[in-house]
Amino acid sequence: MNRQVRLAISVLAGLAAVVLAFAYASLIRSDAEAAQEEALARYGGELVTVCVAARDIAPGDTLDETNVTVEQWVASLLPEDAFTSLEDVAGKTVTSAIPQRAVLCPAYTETRADGLDVPDGTVAVCLASDPAHAAGGALERGDTVDVYVSGDSIADRLCEARVLDTSALAAGGGEVSWVTVAVGPASVPELLAATTVGQVTLVVPGERVATATEEPADSAEQAETPDTKDTEDTAKTGDGA
Repeated sequence: MNRQVRLAISVLAGLAAVVLAFAYASLIRSDAEAAQEEALARYGGELVTVCVAARDIAPGDTLDETNVTVEQWVASLLPEDAFTSLEDVAGKTVTSAIPQRAVLCPAYTETRADGLDVPDGTVAVCLASDPAHAAGGALERGDTVDVYVSGDSIADRLCEARVLDTSALAAGGGEVSWVTVAVGPASVPELLAATTVGQVTLVVPGERVATATEEPADSAEQAETPDTKDTEDTAKTGDGA
């Protein structure tokens, strides 16, 4: 095989690689557009550009293009004050841990006198919410809640969480537009994925109470009827005789 033939084959192979790359990029773009159209059809609203954590970001880190990416999300599933451009966050210092894929909002960069007390072994996640999906907006710091996601007439419990802060508490009043919760690291991927496909609801569980069927059994073990006591006394007297 002479040099010209080898050169021609190399050129053809290169062109084929370029064509395949463009075809793959078009396929990925089509899939992304289809997913966006499905989200719009299912949940309504418009797509907006927001800043998302490209990786886990630790407190004290500075936000920039190395740890922040810009994506399109359905507006109705976002915190009201989510950052919408890299210029909004560039240079800001992170004040609480931000898990990968979390939408960036002021809760992650605010500096308050009391700070954000994240329990050991958990991470803080900021969720878009409203009074109807946050126990009427009556949540307090330290409350334990169950996190549910609903969509297509189905609701699933994702995890248990602790309320760290809300927009109403941070502002000293007003309606809830976001809630920051502490969850276990293993629950973060599922929780963040849920916020992109369904409505997240925070449910306050009631205290556990004993069931009616448990009480008689407990009472029977602790109480002693007169007949039973007399029988035991007679048996003891007989043994003594």
